[in-house]
Amino acid sequence: YEDTLSYGVGAEWSAFISENLFEYLDAPIVRVASADIPVPFATSLEQEFLPWNRLKDALEMLERY
Repeated sequence: YEDTLSYGVGAEWSAFISENLFEYLDAPIVRVASADIPVPFATSLEQEFLPWNRLKDALEMLERY
């Protein structure tokens, strides 16, 4: 999911699940997405834009939950 955190489809999914399926959750909803900036064309900057490190951190946090 390479969309930005704000105003993306992931936010809508999170809201729907939180509002309608909360009792089925085993852990909190965590959204991990790209930074709220335009997609850079430089490869070095693109690696910072993509959320791989944030995804790893979020997965580790959920695993500890």
